[in-house]
Formats: sequence, C-alpha cells, structure tokens
Amino acid sequence: MSGGAVVLAATLLGVLPAVATPPGTGAGATLDEGSATPADHTVTPAVSPLVQSGPRNIIKRVQDTYVSNTDARDHSTGSVLHIGSPDNGTTRYRSLVQFDVARLKGATIKSAALRLHNSSTGSCAGWWMYAEPVAAAWNEKTVTWANRTAVVPGYQASANFGVGNTGCPDETRPFDPASSNGIKRIDVTATVRAWTKTTDALPNHGFQLSAGELDSKAYKRFCSMNPSASVYACDTAYNTPTLEVEFDATSPVVSAGNSKPVANGGYPADVPAIEFFRSGKVGDGPYQRWVPDAYHSVADPAGKLFPTRGWGGGTDHRLRPAGDYGQAAGDAVMVVADGNSGFVGVIPYPSLSGYKWAYNVGDADVSNVHGAELLPGGNVAVALSRTGTVAVYARSTGDPTSPAPGPAKPLSSKPLEAAHEVLYDPSSKSLWAVGGHALVRYPYDLATGTLGDAESFALPRQISQGKPAPAWGHDLEPVYGDPDRLWVAANAGIVQFSKSGRPGCYKGSERWPLADQMSGDMTSRWCTDYQAEKELNVQPLVKSVGNDPVSGQRLTTCADGCEGSNTTPSYTTSWLRFVTTGGDTKVTRWWDQSQHYRARWMVPGYQ
Repeated sequence: MSGGAVVLAATLLGVLPAVATPPGTGAGATLDEGSATPADHTVTPAVSPLVQSGPRNIIKRVQDTYVSNTDARDHSTGSVLHIGSPDNGTTRYRSLVQFDVARLKGATIKSAALRLHNSSTGSCAGWWMYAEPVAAAWNEKTVTWANRTAVVPGYQASANFGVGNTGCPDETRPFDPASSNGIKRIDVTATVRAWTKTTDALPNHGFQLSAGELDSKAYKRFCSMNPSASVYACDTAYNTPTLEVEFDATSPVVSAGNSKPVANGGYPADVPAIEFFRSGKVGDGPYQRWVPDAYHSVADPAGKLFPTRGWGGGTDHRLRPAGDYGQAAGDAVMVVADGNSGFVGVIPYPSLSGYKWAYNVGDADVSNVHGAELLPGGNVAVALSRTGTVAVYARSTGDPTSPAPGPAKPLSSKPLEAAHEVLYDPSSKSLWAVGGHALVRYPYDLATGTLGDAESFALPRQISQGKPAPAWGHDLEPVYGDPDRLWVAANAGIVQFSKSGRPGCYKGSERWPLADQMSGDMTSRWCTDYQAEKELNVQPLVKSVGNDPVSGQRLTTCADGCEGSNTTPSYTTSWLRFVTTGGDTKVTRWWDQSQHYRARWMVPGYQ
C-alpha cells in the first residue's frame, strides 16, 4: 500500500464497483482541506444501498407456492418449490413467488436479482429456467394449474444452472450460507424497474418460475418461503426466495445501532437491531435491519455467544475488506461489537447472514466492549472499557468451522484507561486506540498477533465547571480523503489528529481544544484546520464521527439529549447529525424513540 493509499471496494450482487474519485480529490487535493501538505491518495467510496426481502426490511416476502398438472392441492405451506418435470413430462411444475416493493416506488434501481437455493436438479450440466412477471392477482392457497394466470410478455429473465444431483451435490455452509454452491441468482432488473416506476408502473403480481417440461433435465427444486428443519437445506432462512435490489447508488449507506426494540409485528420478535439507511432519506426509516439470530444464520445452540445477557443492538460496527475471510477481491465484512452481551462478530456483507468469526468477550458487567476491529490475517482487536484493556483475539478463537477453537485468552493485551475504540492502520502496521485520557499507537506484529509498546498522545483537556478535566475519548475513525488524519470524538467535542505531526494544523477552536490547553507539539498533532470545524464541533458528549469519502459530508451522534431531546439510556440519541464541508447542517431521525450510540458511513476501508 504505497504512500498509505488504500484502494478497496465492496461487492454488491457479485459486481465490483469502480473506485470513484470525487471532484477536488486525488493527487494534490484532499476532501478536508487545510493539511500542510496535501496527500496523494485514492478515495474509497461508501457502498450503495442493497436491500434483501425479509420480515424487517422494506421489501417484504408476500407469498409463494407451486402448481402441478397432476393435482389441485394447496401447496402454500410446503418448504419446497418445483419447476419443470422430474419424470419426462408426465408431472409438470411451475412456481409462483411475490414480493412487496411498494416502498421502492420512485427509487433509481441499479440492479435486481431473484435469489434462490437450488437443492435438486435433473441435470448437472445445467439447464435453463425462467422468471416472468405474472399478469394478474393470485392467491397461494387457491391457485392451481388450471386457473393460473398468464405472464406479461417482454420481461422474461433466464439463468442456466443445476445443483443437487448425485454428481453435483449441494454443499451447504451453515455459518456462511451465502457461499453455498446452491445459491443462484436471476437478473430481474427490468421487471423491478417496471414495478417501481412513479408513472405507468407495471402492476406487481409477482413472478412465475418455470423450466422445460418435456424431459427431466430442466427439473429444479428450491427452498420456499417456509423454512423447515425437516427439509435438507431449507432449514436456513437465507435460502428462502429473496429479492435483492441495489438502488439509489448516489445515496451512500448510513448505519446505526438501535438499542430500542422496534415494533415490527412479526418475526423476528421486537428486538434491538443494527439499522441501515439511505444517507439522504434517514427520515424514511431503515431499509434493512440486522440481528444476530437464527434468521440471520447466527446459531448459538451451546449458549456460548450469549451466555448471560442478550443482544443489545450493537455498540460498534464498521465495514471492512474481508481479506482472508473473503472468497474474492472486493468482498467485505461487517465487524460488530455489543457491549451489553459481549458478542463480537465478523459478519459477511452485504449478505448479512452467517458469520466468519464470533466470540463473547464478556458482558457489560465484565468487559463492556465498546469497539472492535478486524486485523490482517483474521485476528480481531477489541476495546474493553470496563477493564480498561485493548486486546487481540486469535482468528482460531472465534472460527465457527474450527474443530479445535483457539485459546479463550487473548493473544495480546495492553492497559488503556476507559478504552473505547480501536482502529487498524495498514500504512504503519499499527493499531490505534482511544481512551479517557490518551490516543495511543501500538505496533502490531502480523506474525504473532501481539501489540508492541504504546506511543501515547495525551488528549487535550477540556474545561468543565471552570477547571481542566479529561476529554474522555469515545470514537476513532479515519478521515477518508486524508490518510494522515484521524477523527477523534470525545466528551469534549470533535478534533482531527495528524499522524505525521503537521506544523500549524491547530488553528484554534471556539469550544475544544482550547488554546490554553495546548502545549508542546500538540499544535502539530491536534488539528482544527479542517473545513467547517466551527459548524461541526458544537456539541459535548460526542459518541461517533466520520465522513463520507465521496461527498465529504460528516456524520455525528451525541448523547444525553444534546440535540434537544432525552433518550433512555442517556448515552444514546434518536438524532443523526449531518454537516457538509461547507457547514450546512441537517439533524434528522426516523423514530423519536430510537436509541443510537454510534452511527457509521459504510465504507470498506481502513484509511
């Protein structure tokens, strides 16, 4: 990674997006002007929204069934769907599936795919199948071969595959179902675009699925919308028919953990969740939610991941390049830490199903994990605020496929009072961490997974009740667009840190850091020369901060009613605060009872 540049991207629907460099960036410029020497680097864009149909998402699964020429029974409660013919034309099958896409009306649809799990086939050589929009309404309990409706011409989508025969068995992966060879996709972009038009939209009556019915080579069987433990492969909710839609590509993903159980009226039960929003439409509500439950293939039969306390909504989460956990270049994972339960996980993204690594580091009374980071090679670093510790756990410790998990104790640990966040820096092979009094840098040994002696930088003190007091650091993020800078959020406010120590980057501040609390080389480390510092750094008790690498827009959260309304618990907020580099500010929320701690731009890059 020469010059500290990182070129990373996320895979969405198997397509690797181009790395975009926004105007005013790249060689000789930065998103946040003011550095003494502008950096030469490439900017990593935030990913665009991709929603999967599900019970908590804006695309809902509505109904599915299959019909046969040999009977008129109700097949809507079965766990499998059939298409084609298993007996050379004697018995013929077609299937029907329907999704509610009403909340995508008017969205710009970049791509759409119907995801299916193929668990039986008539030919390992593969054969064509088809998905076509249905022309009229149908009911899964009463539709039959005789009364099935026609399809709309001109929208036929097709795919050629076959898995599930003796010569080509389906190989399920319970901890990472998205990587199963039975997962197949059909491009249905044209139909979804037609359904979601604002005018002259095609009526949405779902899809008919079909295949050749004259011989058995085209026959296929899929899991239905009714998962069942008694049917092979169909015991996993990920394998149900799912509509995946990438949309509004110019609206980067914003995510926030919500510790308030959200009334949903269906499965899964009302529980806290990590919520995903379109950055420009937070008020519309989340388009997708994630919970570490059986529905998302996070199984815990032995009670090791949640031994004492339940999931609390996620204290920390961020997107990272998958590295050794990925199947291909561009794969991404979401690293999650939950202070209430002690759960820490590395979750495939954007599938959000299964896990690559998961371990419980101790609940709120034991460790109170506040931050997590993925390290090269698959080890995981955590910040434990209860014990004041930064620790590194081995990849083998949380590997769900390992027959002999690694030791429960960490590979390495270092004391740091009120440790709240960790951040890996590939340019210096270091782990940064922020605590109550200091920002520290630990050299990281890639071979042994151990942390070296800390280089410590005292946080500028704040003035509280007329006296100097600790700043109490809470968050640590890269300044996307300038690999020399880090964002630091604290009880005192927001500041940038220069890793190289750039003279003159401190230009004063109206609230923090104050000039009379700066000494020595602090003025070349703690920087206030970034754009719109006056408009961004206006609040105390800041719990998170970060910037969108494309637009430069910043996102922050604070606590204790700092936006004018109190929430319970007091360290959370219902508001997300956006500030442009020009100083324009928008404070928005989707629900007045939300309890957000940290909010993130979903960017798969370390710096």
